[in-house]
Amino acid sequence: MKKTVFVLALFLALFASLCVLADEAVEVTESCRITCGTGKNSLNKCRDRSVRTAWSGGSGRGAYLEITLPEGTEAAYVYLQWYENAYPWQIQVERNGEWQTQDVSPHSYYNDTLALSEPSSHFRVLPLETGREVRVAEIHVYTPGSLPAWVQIWQPTVEKADLMLVACHPDDEILWFGGALATYAGQMKMDVLVCVLVPAMPYRRIELLDCLWTSGVRTYPVWGGMPDKYSGSLKSQYQLWNETRLQKLFTSWYRQYKPDVVLTHDKGGEYGHGGHKVCADLCVKALKWAADENKFPESAKLYGTWDVPKLYLHLYPENVIEMKWDTPLSAFGGRTGLEVAKESFNCHQSQLGGRYAVRDTGNVPCTLFGLYRSLVGEDRFKDDFFENISYEVREDPEE
Repeated sequence: MKKTVFVLALFLALFASLCVLADEAVEVTESCRITCGTGKNSLNKCRDRSVRTAWSGGSGRGAYLEITLPEGTEAAYVYLQWYENAYPWQIQVERNGEWQTQDVSPHSYYNDTLALSEPSSHFRVLPLETGREVRVAEIHVYTPGSLPAWVQIWQPTVEKADLMLVACHPDDEILWFGGALATYAGQMKMDVLVCVLVPAMPYRRIELLDCLWTSGVRTYPVWGGMPDKYSGSLKSQYQLWNETRLQKLFTSWYRQYKPDVVLTHDKGGEYGHGGHKVCADLCVKALKWAADENKFPESAKLYGTWDVPKLYLHLYPENVIEMKWDTPLSAFGGRTGLEVAKESFNCHQSQLGGRYAVRDTGNVPCTLFGLYRSLVGEDRFKDDFFENISYEVREDPEE
């Protein structure tokens, strides 16, 4: 009797595990036949699992990827990683000898997932509009079921930000701010907007999105569009860029996204980088500009004015606050914000192996900040960027 019960229990456990597996989407990219109209010499680069290479399809009518799945298999999702330029895109299926649009993604996200309204074993992937230079870093094809957690399905950029983190380059968002993203976006489910001034190389944009996703950010970031140029001084960096354009940009960011808290770089540039200094300088100066309807009236007319309640600068020596990134976070299985930050930094594959790492000690720890300006009173407890600001802790529906 005991043996029978044991065998039955084992069978039920095995059946349950098989049911779970059946509900999971399976990546079948490697077994797909992928062809293209143009760019055949680089075709394999869209599934070589390196975001530093890309299929280049040109801008003509042949700029498409045609995917055929193995017999008896259908695709339910396509996860696309664009290289250099991201476009709204479509999935076409063949009906009566003609290729017709079945599904459309309206987003211009570098990493974007599109669910097929009708699973298909044969379809094309291409931009929604022709005449655009098409380059795809990676394509991933999945069967029906629950997608793996690492596949990114971005929410639109927030209309109003709880926290705005302004970083100069991809990787700055995690190096100097440690567990901020994991704590406020991942754990507390707040509306966190990351603004990146310099998009840098195309593959670094993909790495940034991977980092944000790993940190729990689900709303798409904002790109500043500045060229990747370096100077050690604030004055020289402004000469490399367009200072007036930057003034307008930072002012419009404040007005459009109306953040309750802004977090940005050290005035000294962390290690002396002029771009970091520009971020700190403009985040400070834009406080006044964004609240003045007569300053840059074009964005004031579009978005209204905004007086940012709180601004924190990394390593600012006044009104110092030390964040405890060593607190376990339930949204990450009990890992601390610092541990999540270190894991997230590993997404910046092109930046690994150098002198940079997420550190909570040393000359530039990711835990020390200063309250530069507050409209809601001084910090007393000094353990929360949102002290004196009412906010709602949102629950994760999957928890």
